[in-house]
Amino acid sequence: MNRLRRVVNNTIISLVGQLVTWISTLLLTIAYGRFLNVVDFGELYFAITFVALIGFPIEFGFNQQITRDVAQEPDKALRYLSNTLFIKVLLWLVFYALILLAAWRLGYNPQVLTLVAICGVTLLSGSITNTFISSHYAFERVTYPVIGTILEKGLGALFGFIILKQGASVELMALVLLGGSLANGMWQAIWFFRLVGTSFAINWNIMRELVRSSIPFLTYGVLGVIYYRLDTVLLSLMTNAAVVGWYGAGYRLFDTLVFLPSLVISAIMYPVFSKLSVSSQADLKVAIEKSLNFLLFCGLPIATALMAAAPNIIGFLYHRPDYINTFPVLQALAPGLVFLYINAVLSAILMSTKQEKKITLMAGAALVFNLMLNLILIPRYQHVGAAVVTSLTELLLVGMALTFIPRHLMPIGSLLVGGKALLASLIMALVITMIHTLSIFIILPVAMLIYFAAAILLRTIPRNDLQALYGAVRRKANSPIAQASVEQAGPALGPQARIEEVITIRLPRVSLPIPEYLPQPLSQEDEEEQITVKLPRLKKVIVPEKNVVPEVEQLEVG
Repeated sequence: MNRLRRVVNNTIISLVGQLVTWISTLLLTIAYGRFLNVVDFGELYFAITFVALIGFPIEFGFNQQITRDVAQEPDKALRYLSNTLFIKVLLWLVFYALILLAAWRLGYNPQVLTLVAICGVTLLSGSITNTFISSHYAFERVTYPVIGTILEKGLGALFGFIILKQGASVELMALVLLGGSLANGMWQAIWFFRLVGTSFAINWNIMRELVRSSIPFLTYGVLGVIYYRLDTVLLSLMTNAAVVGWYGAGYRLFDTLVFLPSLVISAIMYPVFSKLSVSSQADLKVAIEKSLNFLLFCGLPIATALMAAAPNIIGFLYHRPDYINTFPVLQALAPGLVFLYINAVLSAILMSTKQEKKITLMAGAALVFNLMLNLILIPRYQHVGAAVVTSLTELLLVGMALTFIPRHLMPIGSLLVGGKALLASLIMALVITMIHTLSIFIILPVAMLIYFAAAILLRTIPRNDLQALYGAVRRKANSPIAQASVEQAGPALGPQARIEEVITIRLPRVSLPIPEYLPQPLSQEDEEEQITVKLPRLKKVIVPEKNVVPEVEQLEVG
């Protein structure tokens, strides 16, 4: 139950933080719609996308590797950090020059060139920040990344709203985004160095190993970013800035809603998957199914609401008649959101089990598929065609991932949860169509109530999941012994929990030598030591006042 408690606590912290950052992003989106015309917004969105498209090697290839390897071997944290930062700075110098040269050679106007230059610096700041965030995630410390993200998004929304309302240029808005990224980076670095140390050591052998082992991640990142961002560049070359603005307005919402798999999988469950992959395949499958259940339960109603209430959402956010062409973009992107949620879980399975070479094949196939279909649909359907291709590409990735993951890890149990969540979402969509003339502030709360009511009636969430969640949240703060019975521990600890009783004993920190039958070394992160032992024949347990080991007839370390 300790692992489940930590997962639940991290999820709650992340959800609270994400709520704040999502509100900040929403306010900034409103500011874009109210104070920027569609052409200026299209140029800013293009500059961000163009920089990400060319500068992908700086960001991808190392972060997932840091999280996985440091989670499995924490003593690598400082060595991985210092050498990864050194590699990223060197790569940035090269790719920043390429970004500026490519933008100039493609003949973009001076305002776009300035935006590209500013966003290129933001690329370096964000990449360094994400290196620290990946290290925090490896130790399952999500509080610092959450607060840093709140700082970045909050400052960006606050100052962005103020300056745009005063009529500031789009270039100044790009500088505000850079400032928020720098503030986040400084926060992450300060706390990492305080908790882990400040030792820097450039080691060519480590860098060579990092580069060599990151090639599958890097290749996947390269191909993934190309197919993920290529449509915007193709639209800029084959249409005009207004069409890019329509597409960018819808895609910005799509990007914002990707926070859920990023939070649940990348930030919380990926380190857990990595640890369980080397300790318990049974518990790994349980964790996979629970993660996918949660994402399906949340993702299906979100996508359904985007499709049913697209005019209301776009009308509220952008508040300009020239954004009316964004309605079909949002509706076409919505199904892709669900496929992306599923793919996040499946890709995390492959990476945590060190099968990342397979996701490289997936990304390569997705790139070819995406490029060919965009070249066919964009000339005919412009921004709507690009949105349809995005959803179809995510569906292709889901199908390929299902063929690659090991059969014993296949989340078959999630099919029932997904089916019930879809049925509840369709009921919700029917209600939305009946009240679509009302305010968005009425439509969304009513839709949520209808969905949750239908989901409860259909028993969408398995009872075992609810019991496990309740047991994880219900914690006696002053209890020296937290005991889990076979039935209570079953959902969280997997099948083995039903064979032997598991008991967790909390002991205060002591400076005395620890008996050799206890785990060595003990954790230094928690305020009190947690020792999990298996007790086949428990004689008695004496709760010590001070420095006393429980007296048992037979003690087997778990």
